[in-house]
Amino acid sequence: MPENFQTPRGTRDFLPEEMIRREAVINTVKKVFETYGFSPFETPAFENFELLAAKGSGGDAIKDQIYYFKDKSDRELGLRFDLTVPMARVVANNPQLPKPFKRYCIARAWRYEEIRKDRFREFWQCDVDTVGSSSMESDTEILAVAVDSLEALGFKKFCVKLNNRKILSALIDFVNAPEKKKYDVFRAIDKLDKFGEETVKDELKAAGLKPKQIRELFKFITIEGSPGEVIKKGEKILQSSIGSQGLEELKKIVELSKSYGFTDKIVIDFNLARGLDYYTGPIFEVVDMSGKNIGSLAGGGRYDDLIELFGGRPTPATGISLGIERIVEVMKQEKMVKLPKTNVKVFVANVNEEVKKDTIKIAQELRKNGISCQVDLMSRKISKQFEFADNLGVAFVLTVGPKEVKKNKFKLKDMKTGKEQELSLEEIIKKMTSER
Repeated sequence: MPENFQTPRGTRDFLPEEMIRREAVINTVKKVFETYGFSPFETPAFENFELLAAKGSGGDAIKDQIYYFKDKSDRELGLRFDLTVPMARVVANNPQLPKPFKRYCIARAWRYEEIRKDRFREFWQCDVDTVGSSSMESDTEILAVAVDSLEALGFKKFCVKLNNRKILSALIDFVNAPEKKKYDVFRAIDKLDKFGEETVKDELKAAGLKPKQIRELFKFITIEGSPGEVIKKGEKILQSSIGSQGLEELKKIVELSKSYGFTDKIVIDFNLARGLDYYTGPIFEVVDMSGKNIGSLAGGGRYDDLIELFGGRPTPATGISLGIERIVEVMKQEKMVKLPKTNVKVFVANVNEEVKKDTIKIAQELRKNGISCQVDLMSRKISKQFEFADNLGVAFVLTVGPKEVKKNKFKLKDMKTGKEQELSLEEIIKKMTSER
């Protein structure tokens, strides 16, 4: 007996009903991206391993998660772990691109990591980036795009957490932490909300920090209050030039957010660090606040050195990625979107084989008018055709028999209400097109 093959661990199949849901989410987000002037963009699923593993790219933590392989010519390759690094390569190789270069990309990425709820090894990312602008206007616009996208999907209770890698770098200097361990410190404090104080303190100790340094660091990263209050408290503690620059950038984003209408959603959170090493300025995370422990819905930040790292000119850039996997699961659980099981609008059923050609002609006429339909391909009896259409979730069944063909009057049954009408093909087309 043949082996029953399964999907590789950490990957999934998506049957039509699930794909309809996912495509509805993606199309909604894509529409918002395009209203802000972002254009579609795509890169290969795999890249040279040297690019993906470059120091200053994803960092050591990501390097270990890359799906690595060699091709038949012994070239070292890897599946992309995000959509930002490949985009930076493209910009580095195409300096003639008009700036700002505003792109979006909705595609798969892969990371060999622990499988948890809403976290898989193959996943979709939904990125929007602005390249070429060092102004905080571009960061604020990116955040506005994320806010508008989530609101368009029906999310209401969420906040936009802000911090700045410059502030975190200044904090490393302030507490006299080892510079070579700064990324370890960043990754540790980023876990505060998820794993708690004790876990973070243990990781900070492992990174070489002494108890006094940890106390000073915690005093800073646990500052709370309105955006203005948190920034003021931060200014009293961090007075280095790089720290002041980071705080000023946050001030600018908060001020600009008033014009976009999402200031009420902003929270300045000094323990936000983001895991990737390539961030250089403002970093952000959109977090659900419904109390249902959903977690992060989107995340990103500014990465001004990445394009130069890959051989391009010094080029500022910023972007955010929406967590499509988590968003889709939340919307499914909370019944935030009601969609049909199938995109097929009409099943054209034939009473017998004599009218099969007529059935196909009618189906073709419906398709020419943009109406999705199916015909029987299994030589089923009429009752079985109705049963199949019902199981598929088709909205209407159009019955074709010798009498109907002769009169050009066909029975159209609404499968939800059970109501049946006798209509000409022209009337059916008019009804279907008016209901779109």
